[in-house]
Amino acid sequence: MIKALLNNWQAKLGSIILATLFYINLQNSKILVREVNIKIEYPKLSGGLIIAKGSDTTFPVKVEGVRDYVNFYTPSLKAYISPADLHPGENIVNVVRFGGTTPGLRISKIPGKEKVKIIVESNVSRTIIIEPKLAGDPPKDYIKSSHFVSPTSLVVVGNPSEFDKVGRIVSLPSISLKDKTKTFTQKFKVPDLPAGLRYRDNIKEVSVTVNIVADSSTPGESIVLGVPVKCQNLDKSLEAEFSEQEVSVKLQSKTPLRSIQIIKGLNASVVCSHKYDPKVKKILPDNKPVVAKVRLEKAPSLKSVEIQGVFPDRISILYRVRSDIGSGGAGSEDGGDGNSDPGSEEPLPEPEEE
Repeated sequence: MIKALLNNWQAKLGSIILATLFYINLQNSKILVREVNIKIEYPKLSGGLIIAKGSDTTFPVKVEGVRDYVNFYTPSLKAYISPADLHPGENIVNVVRFGGTTPGLRISKIPGKEKVKIIVESNVSRTIIIEPKLAGDPPKDYIKSSHFVSPTSLVVVGNPSEFDKVGRIVSLPSISLKDKTKTFTQKFKVPDLPAGLRYRDNIKEVSVTVNIVADSSTPGESIVLGVPVKCQNLDKSLEAEFSEQEVSVKLQSKTPLRSIQIIKGLNASVVCSHKYDPKVKKILPDNKPVVAKVRLEKAPSLKSVEIQGVFPDRISILYRVRSDIGSGGAGSEDGGDGNSDPGSEEPLPEPEEE
């Protein structure tokens, strides 16, 4: 028996070794090791903090396991970080756990790539009012009828601790009315902000339009420029942006009237009918621009004046949620005019879903 086993033993031993190597190779072929980038699941932050652009969105890991498991589960893997590790500014933090895995799948960090960069910003805001300075007077027989600032206010967003470095009113450089005989517009660069603060909507400049008209008292047909357009029935939680802030009026006067008397006696307005629903945090019926007809009313002092046309007779209105509207959806106590409260420092409303 032993003699039979030892017969041609070299060939038999070689067969056993070859079979063992083949088995080991077969088993190893079922194991897959792969380095992949998995998605970072950002935590929800409180106190008006948000994850800013420039933060890492993926995390490199080594995934090891049965080939079928690796191929199936890898796309659903996620890396999680702790919200307690995040503070305003740039944070270099550890990944605390992995999600989407299954028993039999091993996930490990890659040496030298254990941390991620997360940038945190504050979305608490303060609205500051823009005030132009008008100096001097136009020449004789000319008057300033009105002036407009666009935008009328700026919303500053950022770290609340930096708000003490900015005021609640921005005064623009002085605008001289000397020698001005017609309407003109002057533009100014918005003031620079301290580090940690920025302007919402990336506003770069402010424009001031000053309407200058002749102080004429000649009867007959004339065109009056610079009649401001107002918003009627504006929801106190909304602000309205007009495509045109003023209109021109063509009229016929049978009696001599001063230009300033005509301008002050005309009232142009549009109906602002959109509403803000605080429960769903949406503008109803939607937040798309809408065209509204301009209504013109005359004061009793202009009874003898015949209105022949308004230009333009329709303007576009874009509604926005006021920056001082908190989670409760209520505006400032005074409300009513649709302008932001300059003293507000509240988290911005949630973005609207399309």
